Amino acid sequence: MIRKATSEDLTYIMAIVKRVVTVMNRQGSYQWDDSYPQVKDYQKDIDRGELYVFETNSTLVGVCTISNRGHEEYHLIAWTPHHKFFTLKRLAIDPSARGKGIADQFFTYAEQLALKNNVTLINTDTFSENHYAQQLFKRNGYQFVQTRKENEHAPKLAYFEKIIE
Repeated sequence: MIRKATSEDLTYIMAIVKRVVTVMNRQGSYQWDDSYPQVKDYQKDIDRGELYVFETNSTLVGVCTISNRGHEEYHLIAWTPHHKFFTLKRLAIDPSARGKGIADQFFTYAEQLALKNNVTLINTDTFSENHYAQQLFKRNGYQFVQTRKENEHAPKLAYFEKIIE
């Protein structure tokens, strides 16, 4: 079941994130590490009412931010023109719970939330090396928009969107 996260969930969320970072790094994606995401990132999401968790048998196994704010560079991305949007951020599924469709349920939940709020576009991004995330986006109907480098030394980010009707 998906529900809004509370501050009491933060210890469990960060334990999931730690396990996810280990798997991501093993797969060659270094988008997350000890410096991101941090407790303060998730606490801000909770304070804004934008953080959701997936709970099964009273155990947290997933987390996702569904925000009406994009990242700093989002105004530079060639998104489909829209008035309102949601951004999916910081999605993490405990490695022990993968393969059960939990990430897909977050995407479905975000679309339902978008429809209720007259939001016409959902966007997201990941490192261009994170092929697992890109496969997840495509499987859920997201279209590739573009890649972009923040600076010469930064890795490329891949941006995706889905129009909600």
